[in-house]
Amino acid sequence: MKLHREGDSGIIEFANCAYSFHIESAENNIFEFFNSNIQRRWESDPVYCGGYRVVPFGETNNLPVVLRDIIDENNLAGGIFSRKRGLLWGQGPELYKENIIENKKVRKWVVDDEVKEWLKSWNYESVLLHLIVDFFHSECVWTKIFRNRGPRIGAPAEISKIDYVSAAMARLEWPDDRLNPKRVIVGDFDDDRFDLLRAYPIYDESDPFKFSVSISFNNLASFARRFYGVPAYYGALNWIKKASAIPRILKALTDNSLNIKWHIISPASYWDQKREILQNQCSLKGIMYQEKMLEDLKDEVFMKLGKVLSGEKNVGKFFTSEKVINDFGQMENWEILPIDQKVKDFIDSQVSIANKADSATTSGLGLHPALSNIMVDGKLASGSELLYALKLYLATEIDIPELIITKAINSAIEANWPKKRLKLGFYHDVVRTEDSITSKERVKNVI
Repeated sequence: MKLHREGDSGIIEFANCAYSFHIESAENNIFEFFNSNIQRRWESDPVYCGGYRVVPFGETNNLPVVLRDIIDENNLAGGIFSRKRGLLWGQGPELYKENIIENKKVRKWVVDDEVKEWLKSWNYESVLLHLIVDFFHSECVWTKIFRNRGPRIGAPAEISKIDYVSAAMARLEWPDDRLNPKRVIVGDFDDDRFDLLRAYPIYDESDPFKFSVSISFNNLASFARRFYGVPAYYGALNWIKKASAIPRILKALTDNSLNIKWHIISPASYWDQKREILQNQCSLKGIMYQEKMLEDLKDEVFMKLGKVLSGEKNVGKFFTSEKVINDFGQMENWEILPIDQKVKDFIDSQVSIANKADSATTSGLGLHPALSNIMVDGKLASGSELLYALKLYLATEIDIPELIITKAINSAIEANWPKKRLKLGFYHDVVRTEDSITSKERVKNVI
């Protein structure tokens, strides 16, 4: 027997049959609303890790890993992120000077051997690729900045190299003023021992040579969040998880000859009371309540219920559960409904949900369906639609990511060579239609 659960829905799978279940909540359930908001206010209090007080990143201080696991399960998200990386990278990073010509901001791409050799000395392309990946997944980037040792013997100070720090390995230290963090804690936050954490001062752009080693933290701010923020697709995570769950549900149906006998509905208020009981038990035992305890209880209850309903020898077996009253004074109880074996209707409904989930996933990840190779209404985008989507994306969607990803590097370039007025950016060829270029230059004649 196997249980496949995604959020409040899932399937219990047996050798010859399967049961679907769903946790049904009351409309506008006040308790759930406030509980959800309490869970998402993770920046309100510090957590203790290896003797340090850190600003938690996510409900369990592990949002990057949570996002990674959700994205890994989805068939679209990885490809969309890969496409966005390619669109930002263009023809690669190059040095440029910025000028205003005829009231237009213009980049003059330049070759500077001295700065280029410095960039190559710490493998800048690899660092940038890692930063791009972190930005599109978490909209946060961390870089370790090293100053040379020259000042010890009276030589001029300069930034000697820059290194990448994984978003999963860095946390802001909780600030005493609750506003301005002074240090970054780096280490393995998946390891509960926290025995290899190290603290680094935050890089100071106004005094770039202040510290021998420091960490630069740059991110895209989120509304009403003080420290990290959340990625723009955070609100689409439920759709992304739903899209990932449907293939598993259909596989379970196929493996069981599409034989679903029962649909089990349990009220959310039932589980709210179970949560309170678990919290009281944890309080009496002096341990911290974790939401995983309730999730494990759900799995245990559904598995036991599945055993009661399954098999040829279940005659005389029965299931009882207490009725509960929700926040609106209404009586709620469990329901176990026999399912009319309309397999085609069920599969069609799942495919319809999958299409909606795919659309919501693409929109949440911020890429036009034409650029994502997503079929809309059964057809791919035309060449002109693809071209205009590309031009619009390059005109509006790459400047801010580039600014955040290259900010630490450009600060170091300005500190080392203030008179050169150079910056690092991503070069993009001007995209033109096929009929606007000569025959020899057209794609069909050069490939």
